[in-house]
Amino acid sequence: MSDLSELIRNSEADLASRIKYYAEKTGYTKYTPTDENVWRLSVRGLSEGILSSLKGSPEIPELSPDIDLVNDKITVFGVNQAKQHRSRGVTLEMFLGLMKYFRQSYHDIISDHASSNPDVLRAHTFVERYFDKIELGFISEWERSAAELKAHHEKLLLDKNSELSLANGQLKQENVERKRAEQQLNKLNIALERMVEVRTHQLQRIYEQNNYKLNELLILNRLSSINLSKIRLNRLTSIILEALTSNQTLFFDRAMLFLLNERTQFLQGMLGIVRAKDAVAIREYAEDSWFSLDREMLAESDSHLNEELRGCRIELKKCRGSFYRAVTEKKVIAQNSTLAGDMEAPGLFSRLKIGSYAVMPIVRKNGVFGVVVVDNPLSAKKISRNDLKFLQLFSSHASIAIENLMLYNTLEDANRKLQETQEQLVHGERLATIGEMAASIAHELKGPMVAIGGFARRLAKNIPQDTIEAGYVSTIINEELRLEAMLDDILSFSKKTTICYDRCSVIEIVENSLDILSHTFEKNRVTLTKSFPRKAPILYADCHQLKQVFINLFQNSLDVMRDGGNLRVAIASTTLGNGSAVAIKIADTGGGIPDNLKNNLFTPFFTTKASGTGLGLPIANRIVSNHNGKIKVRNHSGGGAEFTVTLPCQD
Repeated sequence: MSDLSELIRNSEADLASRIKYYAEKTGYTKYTPTDENVWRLSVRGLSEGILSSLKGSPEIPELSPDIDLVNDKITVFGVNQAKQHRSRGVTLEMFLGLMKYFRQSYHDIISDHASSNPDVLRAHTFVERYFDKIELGFISEWERSAAELKAHHEKLLLDKNSELSLANGQLKQENVERKRAEQQLNKLNIALERMVEVRTHQLQRIYEQNNYKLNELLILNRLSSINLSKIRLNRLTSIILEALTSNQTLFFDRAMLFLLNERTQFLQGMLGIVRAKDAVAIREYAEDSWFSLDREMLAESDSHLNEELRGCRIELKKCRGSFYRAVTEKKVIAQNSTLAGDMEAPGLFSRLKIGSYAVMPIVRKNGVFGVVVVDNPLSAKKISRNDLKFLQLFSSHASIAIENLMLYNTLEDANRKLQETQEQLVHGERLATIGEMAASIAHELKGPMVAIGGFARRLAKNIPQDTIEAGYVSTIINEELRLEAMLDDILSFSKKTTICYDRCSVIEIVENSLDILSHTFEKNRVTLTKSFPRKAPILYADCHQLKQVFINLFQNSLDVMRDGGNLRVAIASTTLGNGSAVAIKIADTGGGIPDNLKNNLFTPFFTTKASGTGLGLPIANRIVSNHNGKIKVRNHSGGGAEFTVTLPCQD
């Protein structure tokens, strides 16, 4: 079975891809992760088990009625998988479904390589038996756990029945004794009934308190277990409000979020949620949502309440108001007076009919994030001590969740910036090395090229014009001029240029650039369309360098319209950052730029022309960047490319 071992070792990526394909094909991806590495780790674990089994014995594993859950490594693997998957909430049906995809994927790779494996049937049988034993181990462990749980429940029921039977016997005994002495012990009988009633009320209260605490722990546990990598801050704040309004009998009818601006000391209303009157208690959460809310509740949350809240700003004045106390003392404050709330938020409490309410702060490490106001406009319940205790606990968990999420986002941003910086440094070092090498080569070639051109021109003077030799010399001169221009571009790109700032008219720069290329416009039969403002925008820039930018862009457009076309040049005012700017748009009808080439346009030495150096656009981009401007490119609807140069104007 060495061929099977070698095939499994070399097929980890293929197996992971096939398994993921089957899961997507059958709609099973909602139960499975999307990360390719997770699939590979799962495949690696199974493959290592198969390889270990093959190494121990190449014989096909046998199936028997007596399952060895201790010494059989394959069955033990299935038992361990059952324990791990059950702890993560995976059902037996879900596991067997996943095993079906794993099993089929291993069969697929064996079938695909049947020509190189003479013992195909034996390999298929080995894999089939291996997965059978894993599933037997998984099912056995699952049944054993279910049996233990059933036995435990039965024992609890028997104990409870015994207690109830004993209590019933005692009550019957008391009833017999009471009947015997009913006339003589009437007063004692009444007293006993009262004691039973009191005890019943006490038990009822204990039950309600325990139920309340259980739901509290459930809410807090779910809030603590949120996956911060799949959630954003606005969704987390919405989850906090949903949690507070998720149970009709135990929690609150309405929750409203106010964010604190610590600089201005104002609370700004952001979001509110009201539970519908017929809302059901907590439901199990799905993969992409934490609580399942009624459509009616969500619709109401997006309308009147949020309109009121977003128009509300509460100033934190130094007084004994509930909002001020909640923020400064960082604890939950209860208030039963609408008048007190209207003193801090005039009119809001009356319009929203807020009666008994509580203000819960959400505290961060460096201050207060905001406050949540809860009340019960539907049930008209007052805020109790239990509510305050729960809100204090909930405030701590919500604060920790928000703090962790913001730290997580900060780490994500820092990691992304670090990666971008590293890429820029590597790219910069590579370009610097290329530039130095190119400059050195260009410098060495410059002298010989000048000599070749000079001697060629001398020969041209002494050779008759109509001879073949004259044509050869003319070709040498033209090619020498082309190579000199190419070397000039390389040297220009390699050296650090100095910017000579002066007041420039952008219209004048563009017009001069177009005049220089007027002959090429006529030669290529390209029509020019201009759209310039009446008042010329003034730049503080190096006019000669900017002219080089526009000549390069115009020339590139003319190169792709050798059989005619239209070039549109438009100048308009715009903004750049926080200041005024001018945008120069150059649009041609040359067919546009392929999407796979856009990211390389400004890369040095990258060119699509047969005779280009690939330095024209990089030089133009560097000149624009040195002027604190930007240059962008896109394909417009007319079927060509459009370059937009944005430069800051002089104030």
